[in-house]
Amino acid sequence: VLDEWDTVYATEIKQCGEVLQRHRCHPVCHKYGKDDRCRFLFPHEIVEASMFDPETNSVVLMCRDANVNYFNPYILVFCRHNHDMKCILSGRGAKAVMFYISDYITKMDVKTYEVLSLL
Repeated sequence: VLDEWDTVYATEIKQCGEVLQRHRCHPVCHKYGKDDRCRFLFPHEIVEASMFDPETNSVVLMCRDANVNYFNPYILVFCRHNHDMKCILSGRGAKAVMFYISDYITKMDVKTYEVLSLL
């Protein structure tokens, strides 16, 4: 049974990944006058293995396909939605994410207790 599950799970990762995680540029990718490069930073650089980069003090995630978002296979298969995984330790990246999340949640009409539960 477990062998069959592994096969089905691997197939689901591939199917969901192609449908939900593959980036295709649209006009929104080039708004704000950035015609030369996708504002979501696609295509990604191909990286053979995840590693720590001491120069930038960051974790660089493995990337085998330049046009696929970084993803967690369990979240992808069981939740079936697109998402983007990043390793944010501190500093400028953490501050940028904090502002992104606060901008994102304040543009929606949500109750205060719902906003606080997201933090």
